[in-house]
Amino acid sequence: MIRAGFALLLMLLGLAGCGFQPLLRDTSGQFDIAIPAIEGRDGQILRAALVQRINRFNQPATPAFVLDLALVVEAREVVRFDQTDCAASGQNCTWLEIVAFSPVTIRANTLSHSNLMVWQGVARGRADVRLAQLGWAGAPSLDAAKAQALTQLADDIAAQVALALSRL
Repeated sequence: MIRAGFALLLMLLGLAGCGFQPLLRDTSGQFDIAIPAIEGRDGQILRAALVQRINRFNQPATPAFVLDLALVVEAREVVRFDQTDCAASGQNCTWLEIVAFSPVTIRANTLSHSNLMVWQGVARGRADVRLAQLGWAGAPSLDAAKAQALTQLADDIAAQVALALSRL
């Protein structure tokens, strides 16, 4: 057991000085892409999550790219009757599915290629909450489900941005 731990430690120490740096980031760990403000509370949550994932510290002073988003958050009621307990009792049969999605467009922000579309896609995030959990104290559960869907959306957007910019 001690030998395995020692071997793992040696491997990690060997990788520490290998010079590995993530792609598409400068030496400070920043992507070179600006994330504009997004309207509403859901937009604030999404933008904060994106800044955390894409721009580790702050917005770049002169970004080479700009990210365009059009956030849509929907709550759909879903009913499920295939379980015998659910069909017999009628409890816990319905839930809200929170879906957050956005078209994602990366545009160039240089003097020679201003507003040129570099890449376009669609990103999604989802979460659900049982309606039985939404009693008199249901607002925190619903807000937590929305935040989870927006966090998944931010993860999807960050992955798409990284892949799109790595192909340039």
